[in-house]
Amino acid sequence: MKVLSLTNEFEEESFGGAGTAATGMLYMLDRMGIQQTVIVPQSNKNAPGWALRGQQIKVLGLPRNSDYFGYLGMIKTDVVCQEFPELNQAWDIIHSHAINFTPLAYTLSQGVVPILYSVYSFLRKELEDRSEPELQAQFKIQEELLMRCRRIQLISQSERNYLAGRFPEYLSKTEVLPLGVCLPAERWKNRNMNEFLYVGRLLNYKGIEDLIHAVSIIQQSGRQIHLNIVGKGTESYEGHLKQLIQSLKLGTCVQLHGRKSSSEVRKWMGRATSLVVPSRREAYGMVALEGMVIGTPIIASNAGGLAEVVSNSCALTFEAGNIRQLSEALSRVLNNPSLLQSLSARGRERALMFEWTRLAPSYRALLEGVR
Repeated sequence: MKVLSLTNEFEEESFGGAGTAATGMLYMLDRMGIQQTVIVPQSNKNAPGWALRGQQIKVLGLPRNSDYFGYLGMIKTDVVCQEFPELNQAWDIIHSHAINFTPLAYTLSQGVVPILYSVYSFLRKELEDRSEPELQAQFKIQEELLMRCRRIQLISQSERNYLAGRFPEYLSKTEVLPLGVCLPAERWKNRNMNEFLYVGRLLNYKGIEDLIHAVSIIQQSGRQIHLNIVGKGTESYEGHLKQLIQSLKLGTCVQLHGRKSSSEVRKWMGRATSLVVPSRREAYGMVALEGMVIGTPIIASNAGGLAEVVSNSCALTFEAGNIRQLSEALSRVLNNPSLLQSLSARGRERALMFEWTRLAPSYRALLEGVR
């Protein structure tokens, strides 16, 4: 089986949970003997080029510049097809992970090669149907791809519920398959009793402000607490978070560290008291899953697809947006050190259910069905 995979994030170009999941998925398929050609933008390249990864993954890296990417970040199909005519071949499947490859997928498909679309989030839902023309254009591109692709992979029942409400006519070609996790070398060690960690994009709906307010409540009670925030956001939103931290007089106990590499993130997780995932809405729980497989104790909201990965059986959970419940969960961890070992063991046991080798048969069946 020959598959052309189109993704914005692979290996060192992974910027978040979706990126690490795409990398894990591609390597899982490689171990299954599936021939894959991957096209991915690469920030550190000035010229395009081929590389080999894994057993038989051919990677075409494209510079992230205007030579190859145009309006709305769409790949310049004519340029890529002209420079790399070898892409015009009889693929069994075109696997799209991102909408900015949509014109290229349509061109190479010629209406014959089936397109599998793995949807990591519905943009109109994630961005609250904002009215900016560029965003509305992206929403429409995604929704046309949903219509034209042969098969849709969703990552949670929560996302399927959204699709059922908005596009019920696509349910017959939709399958829910969770994203997996790789087994890392890092393991959690209970070194500190008051260092909590947030990892992820800095966005309003991620609940970071709720977490900062919850830390303030703990501090006002006289308990010592520290919060490390790892991730990037817009300059304006990062400025807003810094102002909030200052206004609550949390400058000594809440720190923003910017974006870190995947290996660095795992090290942060390995030494945190607990990883906190306070999202107000979420398509999935990839960051929580990455922490759980290391053994990091988890505090998480019950938002959307996150609740399908993390439950009371393996973590401390709270109602999304409920700052008081979140602060109580933080206090519970601070007051019960013995609880951490239990959360660590149960979280890791749960995460192992999502290890890529366990998910491999379902993904093979999905690809065979598309072909």
